[in-house]
Amino acid sequence: MSPRNPFRPTFGASPHHWAGRQTILDDFREGIADGPGDPHRSLIISGARGIGKTVLLTELEDIAAEAGWIVLRATGREDTVDVLVDSTIPEKIRQLDPPATRALTGVGVTGLGRIEVDRIAEDKPAPTLTSRMRELLSLLRGAGVLITVDEVQDADPDALSALANGYQDLVRDDEEVALVMAGLSHGVGQLLDLPGTTFLRRARRYELGPLTDTDAAVTLRETAESGGLPFVERAVPAAVDIARGYPYLVQLVGYLAFRTAARDGSSAISRSAVEAIREEAVETMGVQVHHPSLKGLPPAQLNYLQAMSDLVFDVGDDAAAVSTSEIAAELGKTPNATTDTRGKLLERGLIDAAGWGRVAFTLPYMANFLRGGGRINRIS
Repeated sequence: MSPRNPFRPTFGASPHHWAGRQTILDDFREGIADGPGDPHRSLIISGARGIGKTVLLTELEDIAAEAGWIVLRATGREDTVDVLVDSTIPEKIRQLDPPATRALTGVGVTGLGRIEVDRIAEDKPAPTLTSRMRELLSLLRGAGVLITVDEVQDADPDALSALANGYQDLVRDDEEVALVMAGLSHGVGQLLDLPGTTFLRRARRYELGPLTDTDAAVTLRETAESGGLPFVERAVPAAVDIARGYPYLVQLVGYLAFRTAARDGSSAISRSAVEAIREEAVETMGVQVHHPSLKGLPPAQLNYLQAMSDLVFDVGDDAAAVSTSEIAAELGKTPNATTDTRGKLLERGLIDAAGWGRVAFTLPYMANFLRGGGRINRIS
């Protein structure tokens, strides 16, 4: 029987073994313990696709749950506040304080028939996020509530403003609450520039970058060993090299190498098993990360990236920084004429500034994907 693959190259799935980002986890754990007013109870996490935002969000939820807190999940792709007020919070309240199974609406008396007593309906104000949260908090006896919002770059500005205002009211009253939001860098920046989100600008903000080679190696080693099929020592640097510190790629490379070794009946993951999956890992990265990142991109921005990929290909290093002047020349334009396009790509998190007048791709293997036409290969 083949060993069970312990790697999890699925977006949002927490890895079995965690390495990196420890500072954020420790700060949040202390914030939960230190009580209302601690600045690490309000966090905003941003970064590129696949860099580990949702996984980190899940880890933070686990920390809150271990402390006895209630976790309320929301996403920017839905009516965030309405879902919390009308569905998520009422469900938690019902779980903590179930309503009576049957309400008394009348009394039957033998020989007299049935006497009905009409109740006078009370006029109650429409519930708000603040009122719902206060009702929930009143049932927790000292524990708190963590609200997490993923894909915040897709949130409606009015909904985000309402969430910020409601949360601020609870913080001002020293309620046991915390808020963590995660999203793509450019979307988070744009939303925090809105007038109604002033309070959230004071939250602790973390921009996630690649893992260090050491953290990537630790994750690969410990995860593989837990599955009973360890890496031989020479195979680890090769796997780290392919993964480029990108958390999704770390899990993907580990998964593919583990699968290859298991299918071959090997007792360990060899360097040759790692090298054998390099091409598949890069192609999968294109399908799962690059293609969604480029979807809906305006032609001018796509052309800019294509020109970048051509220059990077000439250098022979897809992680190399290239001159913005050379990109403009490749497009047949002056550098000033491409400034706006470059700025929008920086906001989207698809490229990074890499020194004066130079840029580089944010996502590993993006140049490879663009050189291949930026299309998903069709399987017959």
